[in-house]
Amino acid sequence: MKIVVLGKGFLGQAFAKEGYEVLGREDVSIESRETDLLWKKRLEGYNVIINCMGKSDTRWCELNFDEAFWSNAIVPKILSGYCAGNGIKFVHISTGCLYDDMMMSQMETDFLATHCCYTVTKFVGEKGCRVDRDLIIRPRLFFGDFPHKNNLICKLKRFNSFVGEWNSFTSVHVIVKAVWELLLSRASGVYNVCCDGEATVADLADWMGLYGTRMTGKELRERESLFLVNNTMCIEKLKSIYQPPALREEFMRCVRDLG
Repeated sequence: MKIVVLGKGFLGQAFAKEGYEVLGREDVSIESRETDLLWKKRLEGYNVIINCMGKSDTRWCELNFDEAFWSNAIVPKILSGYCAGNGIKFVHISTGCLYDDMMMSQMETDFLATHCCYTVTKFVGEKGCRVDRDLIIRPRLFFGDFPHKNNLICKLKRFNSFVGEWNSFTSVHVIVKAVWELLLSRASGVYNVCCDGEATVADLADWMGLYGTRMTGKELRERESLFLVNNTMCIEKLKSIYQPPALREEFMRCVRDLG
């Protein structure tokens, strides 16, 4: 397989660390119909395109909906159409924030909900993909073993209060490995991807030796004036192809490697 990854953010950097070719917006600028020939020419010769481009800052999306919608909703549809028309496998990184039922672990077929501008754009982005041939990945709450502003481990060190509600968490390295195994298996459709096991953000803080007060999701949403989701995801479908590492084991490995 000749694979290219689009997007040099936190996840894109994880792919780069594993030797994947990664292109940024300066390399592939999908901005308007006028640039069609430029980005299409840059993507010639690949038979797998992994889309990690997008806007993930929830508050930024609230304030910049048009730009967020273009990046998170329109660009995936454009790329999915391009791949379908050229016999290329398309992998799109979506989000597990589309689930909102805290009473049970969410399966890929469970009800999806949009709570804010960010989730609206990601929902529409999925709808623009071709689920019969594309691979759609739903992760939750990224962390990893190298410094980055979007690394949850780095964020936690700045907090003094932690939510005590159950969540799934995804190592960026797990996404890289899961995508590879799913591609080898010629998988299509939607897959939840996260570490094996559940915890609360307060649990993660305890594991790191951080001290602070506990708060509920409702209190966090009221404080931030954003509907930030807490939920867990079922990964039995993923496990039929790839067994991700245990959450605590992978999280603490990343904490140690970060130093």
